Amino acid sequence: MLRLLSAIGLGAAAGGLIGWIATGDPRYSMFWGIALTIGLLAGTASVFTTSRRAVAAATDPTGELALARVERIRRTGMTINDQPQCVLVLTVAPRHRAAYTTVHREIVDLVALPRLQPGCVVVVRRPVESKANVVLVMDPPDDWERLREAERLRAGADRTIPLAATAQAWPSEPETLLGVPKATSNPLHAVVFALVLVIAAAATLVPAYGTIGRSITAIAAGDPAAAGVVEGDRHDEIVDALVREVGGPQFTSVGFYDGYALATAPSTPGALTIDDYQYRYDRTEHQGPELIQPDDPAAELFDVTAVDFTQVRELIAAAQHESGIADPESVIVRFQRAGVADESGSRPVQAMVLLDSAYEDASVTFDATTGAVVSRS
Repeated sequence: MLRLLSAIGLGAAAGGLIGWIATGDPRYSMFWGIALTIGLLAGTASVFTTSRRAVAAATDPTGELALARVERIRRTGMTINDQPQCVLVLTVAPRHRAAYTTVHREIVDLVALPRLQPGCVVVVRRPVESKANVVLVMDPPDDWERLREAERLRAGADRTIPLAATAQAWPSEPETLLGVPKATSNPLHAVVFALVLVIAAAATLVPAYGTIGRSITAIAAGDPAAAGVVEGDRHDEIVDALVREVGGPQFTSVGFYDGYALATAPSTPGALTIDDYQYRYDRTEHQGPELIQPDDPAAELFDVTAVDFTQVRELIAAAQHESGIADPESVIVRFQRAGVADESGSRPVQAMVLLDSAYEDASVTFDATTGAVVSRS
């Protein structure tokens, strides 16, 4: 279960990181950090749980006990709770097979180090008969303690443990951090882990699929800016989403920017108090009261469903032609009623296109209905 949770956490973290890079959405930024923490904690817990189970299996009384002599010992530099991990070269003398030499790693209690110096005789347990791996038994049963002491006093041909030079080398299987044999890995487990990780990443990215798809399409078409809001082709879709958030089509302004759109509209349908609304990261948000309330809100309102927002890209191109700014660094298009009435006495809806480049900027205002240029500056 912990391994599965780790796969879900790491997959969600990978998806969150990709989503953050692709969209810039701060929710992904926060999410992937939390998911990564959960994945790492679960993975670490899984490793130690597996190690504890392996230790329990390795110290099972049914494992064969044997005498062994320490030939060499060195520290690896790793410590756990100030206890060093050591590498020991041992000559092991099992009762029912030929003696052999092997290399063993284990976390050793500092108090036990004097009993593990070269030449010392120790008792070990062989968890698996078919493997060379051993586990140190620093507190053996009384009969084995007597055998260990007797072996320590023997010399020459009387030794139970032969000289290392005469024993066959038998490498130990890979060991865990705690010095016990690693459990045999099941390839199916790795496949399931990878599959769960990929599914978690894919599920995390579901809200960003639209943004990522638009970015890929725009880059492939050689027009990365088309993936944004103002220079994209989703203006009607964005306005429709804002209408649903506002609860009606009456707005006082709609503005399109590089990565988002802003609108001002009644706090509730029919109200004469104006609030701010935002479209960003493919979702809308009601941001609260507009900082500067209009003197006559009713006169500022217009029906956004009567405006053709598909002309935004054409208006941008026309503004570039009128201003001579062919490659602006920033583009903003804002729709609102004209500040003064025209000859008919009405205040038509206008589209103001703001262009900004490294050396100059320009503002071109169009009639939102006819597309005619009203003013430029």
